[in-house]
Amino acid sequence: MAAVQFTSLCKTFRDFFGRRRVKALDGLSLSVEPGQVFGLLGPNGSGKSTTFKIAVGMLRPDSGQAAIMGHAPGTMAARRATGFLPEESSLLPFLTARETLRLHGALAGLSRRDAARRADELLERVGLTHAAGRRVNGFSKGMQRRLGVASVLLGDPQVFILDEPTSGLDPLGAVEMKALIAELRAKGKAVLISSHLLGELENVCDRVAFLSGGKLLCEGSLEELLRDKTTHELRVSPPDAAAVAELEATARRLGLNVVSSRAPMRSLEAFYLSVLGKGPKP
Repeated sequence: MAAVQFTSLCKTFRDFFGRRRVKALDGLSLSVEPGQVFGLLGPNGSGKSTTFKIAVGMLRPDSGQAAIMGHAPGTMAARRATGFLPEESSLLPFLTARETLRLHGALAGLSRRDAARRADELLERVGLTHAAGRRVNGFSKGMQRRLGVASVLLGDPQVFILDEPTSGLDPLGAVEMKALIAELRAKGKAVLISSHLLGELENVCDRVAFLSGGKLLCEGSLEELLRDKTTHELRVSPPDAAAVAELEATARRLGLNVVSSRAPMRSLEAFYLSVLGKGPKP
């Protein structure tokens, strides 16, 4: 059974007089399996947020069906199975971080003791133990995002729907978020995620789907969609200049075109982590 199933979803938004204005979804069908990270990609207005809102029961489709672990969105069973992180975390500003998580634990059906224990565990997991007693209205956007992530984890759901999960996080926080998503995958959780930062999705997703105007343009694994089969990359170590020159000459003798031959370049993220990754956390 798919953890998340969308079948021929259609949704049109109307104006005050009932006239059709925007067709947000147009026959969307896709599924997310347990233990899979699925990325939903597309420009603003492509239907990503509408899809997420239908999945968690905040909107109803005009036609088609959605299911979370076999349950209709909005039902108690579907809600208990789902952890939803919206693009903007809505937190009560007058509560402390610890009180926020204990409240979410109670809403998730945990006992007072279990909610308190899980709150402390998750504050440490997201790096907010030092701010457990501080009110949320004094938090930076990144700290609020970390607290929002912790609140989603409290009930240990089977499905996670994450809308721009790294919004407001610094590079180290973004890396920690990707590590957390990998942990969820390893535990057999299904993760449906969207982000405007394509590099982040490329690092964590098993499959992706591209939406435009509410329609599904294409879907597949990263291997299927991104592998360039017109060239071949060969990396050798150590980088012996004479040996590399001989390899290049051999390739040309065989009638191959040497497209590039140079030392690989690290990503800016990798270099950032090598410089600051082991430094003290704020």
